Amino acid sequence: MYRHIIAAIDGSNNSDKALHEAIRVAKFAEARLTLIHVASLRDLAVDSLGVYAGDPGYDLALEQGQEALARAQTIARNAGLTDVVSHLEKSWEGGHDLADLLIGYASAQQADLIVLGTHGRSGLAHLFLGSFAEDILRRSQCPLLVVRSLEDDDIRVE
Repeated sequence: MYRHIIAAIDGSNNSDKALHEAIRVAKFAEARLTLIHVASLRDLAVDSLGVYAGDPGYDLALEQGQEALARAQTIARNAGLTDVVSHLEKSWEGGHDLADLLIGYASAQQADLIVLGTHGRSGLAHLFLGSFAEDILRRSQCPLLVVRSLEDDDIRVE
């Protein structure tokens, strides 16, 4: 049975749906739940000058990640989970680096399950936007629960 579950959080409807499923599994298994957000900082770098701590964009990206994690932690605790922690990672590369950070963290924490949401895009949207869930699926050694949402996938950090 699962003892430690990692749930990827980004503040989107897809992530919320996955969070609720992770909570259900964690309650059933009496497992620890870790919420993780990987802040993508690559897009903040301008003309190869980079971004530094204290830069408004950098701070905003981290603040939004912390808000998404705090909101998810409140949802999990209100659902009756007591063993819930959160973790924020920073990615300067984007793309595969986001997946690497999540997989590496799950491995280091000896997670038994990774739960994440997906929008289920296909066709050209999938080709151009890629798929974080597919990247995790192809490369993770940890079992993965992918929860598809048919709802709008706009990020809505509160």
